[in-house]
Amino acid sequence: MRHRPPVAIVLAGVLLLALPLRAGGESAAIFLDGFFTDWTGAVEHLDPAADSGTSGIDFRALDLANDGEYLFVRFELTVPVGLQEANNLELYLDTDMNAGTGLAVGGIGAELLWQFGARTGRFYRLGSSVQIFQDDIRLRELPSVTSPEFEIAIGRNVRPDGVNLLFTGNSMRVLVHDVGTNGDYAPNIGTTLTYSFDATPVSPPAPTSFARVTPTDVRIVTWNARDLEAPGGFNPGVTPSADRVFSALDPDIVCFQEIYNATPAQTAALLESFLPSGAGEAWYAAEVNDCIVVSRFPIVSQWAIDLNLAVLLDADAALGHDILLVDAHLPCCTNNAGRQAEADNIMRFFRDAMTAGGTVTVPSGTHFMLAGDMNLVGFAQQLVTLLTGDIADNATYGPDFAPDWDGTAFGEVVSSQTERRFAYTWRSDTSAFAPGRLDFIIYTDSGMHLERHFSLYTPEMSAAQLSLYGLQANDVTTVSDHLPHVADFRPLRTSDVDDVAGGEGGLQITAAAGSGRGAVRFAVALAEPARLRLEVFDVRGTLVTTLRDDDAGVLPAGSHRFVWDGSRAAGPRAPSGAYFVRAIASPTRAEAAIQAATKKLLLIR
Repeated sequence: MRHRPPVAIVLAGVLLLALPLRAGGESAAIFLDGFFTDWTGAVEHLDPAADSGTSGIDFRALDLANDGEYLFVRFELTVPVGLQEANNLELYLDTDMNAGTGLAVGGIGAELLWQFGARTGRFYRLGSSVQIFQDDIRLRELPSVTSPEFEIAIGRNVRPDGVNLLFTGNSMRVLVHDVGTNGDYAPNIGTTLTYSFDATPVSPPAPTSFARVTPTDVRIVTWNARDLEAPGGFNPGVTPSADRVFSALDPDIVCFQEIYNATPAQTAALLESFLPSGAGEAWYAAEVNDCIVVSRFPIVSQWAIDLNLAVLLDADAALGHDILLVDAHLPCCTNNAGRQAEADNIMRFFRDAMTAGGTVTVPSGTHFMLAGDMNLVGFAQQLVTLLTGDIADNATYGPDFAPDWDGTAFGEVVSSQTERRFAYTWRSDTSAFAPGRLDFIIYTDSGMHLERHFSLYTPEMSAAQLSLYGLQANDVTTVSDHLPHVADFRPLRTSDVDDVAGGEGGLQITAAAGSGRGAVRFAVALAEPARLRLEVFDVRGTLVTTLRDDDAGVLPAGSHRFVWDGSRAAGPRAPSGAYFVRAIASPTRAEAAIQAATKKLLLIR
């Protein structure tokens, strides 16, 4: 990501007498990942439908929460937008509760104006204002791709002008506006939304252990290490930081991006200097353009997919099958067409590998992995393609397909940082762009089980944790503006299998036609009358909703159809992505055992 100058947006303020909405506050441990499942409290404001004027953007919800460090804001629209691309969405915070100070708009006097599409804002104080950028308010925004819903964080102790605090009291008034011809307000003009910070303490997340759950787990690290290399090799001023990072992480496979000048042999030698090989060990390396894979597993074959690298790794002894791995660095920034074409081509490669007689053919059950700096900052379709096999350009790249061997979508690793509830993997405090989730690990979860995973950001680790792992606070930022993304895998055990073949005691979940487009449709087959409980979990194992409780009555033997449209018991609808539907059947026969089965399904909103 590179800095781009902001685009000016002019707002005409309107001062009106405003009626108050409820004043509330919610202390919550929000994990800012763009999935929203931890927004479980009452929604602060539900906006009327169809009051969007002519812009086509209609606000549906405005929600707030806080912990001791951040104010969290969530808002939902009726159409997807790119939050940091061309749009007219603006956020206003009246932090002194005085309509007569700051920018007059919608009945409040805003000390903070933030223009999302322009990636800039203004801070109003004592009759004057200054232009501010994302780092001035510690702004965090996810998801990084187009979406109808976003969650953001703003630091509570920030001084946007370098002198004066943004938040000077315990309460504030909040407004969002689509600036355009008769654009929507939330709340509407004539009412105001007051939020009071909740002082209930929120415990910080427990530091993530770097140790593997079991010593035999296979660890992969993907890292755009853009500042590591130098002409003809590596930068001696940077390699000590890289040494400390890799020594702390001890990976088996490394996917590098932005290594343009160093050769695979030089890169393997660098890893050897960091992590010397033991008896029977070696580092193997391959490259295409700036993508270099360095692996403890021998590289059997390699291919170029545009400017991305695919390798077949001999990992059978460790994972039960070889790994077909793609190290990808997709085009950056506004190049949506180029990024989509490369995503389509990568998925064509995987489809070809699954198809007997193709250019590349691997045995059934071969582990597929896709890792790298995907630069997913544009249309969400690119991520949908990489997860589901929904190819955008079928005329060029062939038909859509299910990319996992069990006929489902790929699994996705969504990780928090080691000591922060943030999922962003790229951050540059000198850029106009807020931190984003650009670095991905995607895999076939029909054959591998995800164990420990995290992103490493040393500047926000405690001194004790840095000392424990031999790290220094600036190690990651010395090497790159991207964070190392880490994931451990092991072969799937019987207890991990998502679909129980034939059903446990006859219990079986099957996807129904039309699943994924706006709603998840599935059927549960019961071998005998039973009470049935249905639960939906996200990829982190968090309960999203209970579709059916076991006290809802006895169902007869046979197949029963269900639909989930993303609704949750409380809070906003769940976003697009992979989910797990778990069925627990309690037969009416006293001697019968409780049965359970789980099915991975995909929701696309």
